[in-house]
Amino acid sequence: MNYTQTSNPKQLIKLFVLFNSTYFFTFKAPNRVKMQKILRNISRYPYTPRIDQKRSFWEYVNMMFNKPDPDRIKAVGADRACAEWVLKNGGKIVWADGKRIEDYNVLPSDDTILPKIIEIDGTDSAISHYGFPHLNGCTMLSKIILHNNNYIDDRALKGLSYAKNTLSHLQISKCVNVTDAGLKELNILEKLQHLILFNLESVNDLEECKKYLKSQIPKCNIEGNPKQKNEDSL
Repeated sequence: MNYTQTSNPKQLIKLFVLFNSTYFFTFKAPNRVKMQKILRNISRYPYTPRIDQKRSFWEYVNMMFNKPDPDRIKAVGADRACAEWVLKNGGKIVWADGKRIEDYNVLPSDDTILPKIIEIDGTDSAISHYGFPHLNGCTMLSKIILHNNNYIDDRALKGLSYAKNTLSHLQISKCVNVTDAGLKELNILEKLQHLILFNLESVNDLEECKKYLKSQIPKCNIEGNPKQKNEDSL
């Protein structure tokens, strides 16, 4: 399903985000959860933002849900801001103490000292390249899973460079907008030890990509079968 551009998508987005920022936290907890799910689902409505298409209203929505807020990052720190970004967009995170979080509303108050983030699971989420600068400053982030996300494209893979100093485990699978060129951008992840690739229908030659990455990151174990069609993340 395609959506044409609205006459003034930026204005619509401003109204949308104003409602979100003004009223979202005034709801009682059960209603906040419902509203969070509604807003999250809207942000990843059936439109699939392929690279060669014009930016649509729904991509503007996704951009506003993903883009970093420098003031917020400064106020609460990189790890908390990154967790908020992932959770608001339907992803999951794992703290350094092993606790796994998937609900934005269980985050404690801003003045609570939180552990560092060690894992991001973007399965079925709406995280996109607009939000990847959030990875900057997450000093213990070692694992990222990007599975079944139509907003993950070559720009997002390039954005993984924000985590190049810590990232050791990466999975990219069932992301329709990832191409050969995007996979080759991973050569900057010099700390990578384990890379899992499968079900990438826009990648023409996965074996050649694996060979190239192995030459650039020789210590990385790369798994990937172009015929593998797993439906779940590993």
